[in-house]
Amino acid sequence: MRRAIELAMRGRGGVEPNPMVGCVLVAGAKTIAESWHEQFGGPHAEPLALRMAGDAARGATAYVTLEPCCHERKKTPPCVPALIAAGVARVVAGCMDPNPMVNGQGLALLQQAGIEVEAGVLEKECRQLLAPFIARTTYRRPYVTLKWAQTADGKMAGPMGRRMAISNATSNRLVHDLRARCDAIVVGVKTAVSDDPLLTSRAKSSRRLLRVVLDPQRRLPPTRQLVRTATAEDPVLVFCLAEYATIHGIGPGVEIVPVDSDPLRRDHLHLRSVLERLAERGATHVLVEPGPGMIRAFCEANLADRLWVIRSPERVEHDSAPAAPVVDWPGVAELDVAGDRLTEYLNPRGEVYFAATESADMLKAREDAKCKVQSAK
Repeated sequence: MRRAIELAMRGRGGVEPNPMVGCVLVAGAKTIAESWHEQFGGPHAEPLALRMAGDAARGATAYVTLEPCCHERKKTPPCVPALIAAGVARVVAGCMDPNPMVNGQGLALLQQAGIEVEAGVLEKECRQLLAPFIARTTYRRPYVTLKWAQTADGKMAGPMGRRMAISNATSNRLVHDLRARCDAIVVGVKTAVSDDPLLTSRAKSSRRLLRVVLDPQRRLPPTRQLVRTATAEDPVLVFCLAEYATIHGIGPGVEIVPVDSDPLRRDHLHLRSVLERLAERGATHVLVEPGPGMIRAFCEANLADRLWVIRSPERVEHDSAPAAPVVDWPGVAELDVAGDRLTEYLNPRGEVYFAATESADMLKAREDAKCKVQSAK
């Protein structure tokens, strides 16, 4: 099952909104085939492994990170009939499928066909692998990663909040790689105005990256790059409070999305409503590049699932520079990135926290940067 989890992670960035799934076929003590779900709309892990094994699959055991699917309302044929037709003797599933169209029915059909089934092997680890899928399926929102860089003395910008380069070129490349695997990138209006970002990815990707600004009172000026580069094919979404939605538009490619206010802070957006709207647009993974205020807002709402914090050896040594919040979540992995230190944290109180395990994104960063990962202290 650990091998199946490792395989499943190879699908990150290609399979969403589907879950990452890995499959290992074993006959006796010998692995006869292994595969993973590689691309949305392509074959699932089980039929790929069965195809590789051929006749050797008869009587074998299939280890799968997720309960095999049995429903027809999707792009690919269900996996349960394929396992039955191949004649496997046993199916071991890491965890049950939270999709209500499956959720136990896949294993039940296998049992009815005379196949031995077992579930719950490395269940917490398999559910953590599925965290983004569970966020969308169960909580109707995308998985949320907050990413920021800070100096050795804990500053997120220069004196008086001036923009400054904190992380190095290698760290920046890893961030662009992460952007390319996500569905939306979110900033607050302060960042959109002061940093004037494009919110694009320089890494190659087949995914469409939604650019999003949280702007409660509609303060984003038409001179910013986000406005000037927005088009009907590549829009920028500006989330604002409903009473500001009728103000004249700021650009033909800028889409104004009104949402409710936070019940406790009437001048702030209701962040869960924002995330629900992004999920409706197909977002599974959302990357938030926040300032200190937005970090606090997402964490207080318990809507941050993961943190990527890049710590630079550089220092600012100025009291007017904005400070990063202190992170009290457990770190799950660290990566030395050419002198910067990338730490991944998971929210232990989050809706989709199941195990303190490194993510597929962190694994890819380690492989791409060819750096050594250590357990976070």
